Amino acid sequence: MSETELTSGDFTEAAEPFRLFATWLEDATKSEPNDPNGVALATVDADGMPDVRMVLLKGFDESGFVFYTNFESAKGREILGSMKAAMCFHWKSLRRQVRVRGPVEIVSDAEADAYYATRPRGSRIGAWASKQSRPLESRFALEKAVAEYTASYPLG
Repeated sequence: MSETELTSGDFTEAAEPFRLFATWLEDATKSEPNDPNGVALATVDADGMPDVRMVLLKGFDESGFVFYTNFESAKGREILGSMKAAMCFHWKSLRRQVRVRGPVEIVSDAEADAYYATRPRGSRIGAWASKQSRPLESRFALEKAVAEYTASYPLG
């Protein structure tokens, strides 16, 4: 997006970037067909090679942007290795994007646990059963692990 695409109202809010971001995210929620909170997250591996993947923004405020990851995944290991990352939100329908980069801070265990508890049961079981960023032995092995976790943690 070039500066010429900003409206005069946007320039007034630009002095408060998080307020402008909140407005733009709200606009995207109304116009984007899927995942307006989807964001490309970039990290670097131990050799300095960049990696990028999509994650979902789970919250934000003046202290930063919140997403969650398993620290055993490639993404998690790369974040722990450098404690830096970059994000790019792209809302095609609005012809807007926001880029963010900087240091990463780990949320408290209590905050992470509270988020995890909000995930649907099937999502939690899938997270337990999958071996993050590792080759899948077979579909059967994954289905077996899902069945074992489902049996170990029945509805209740």
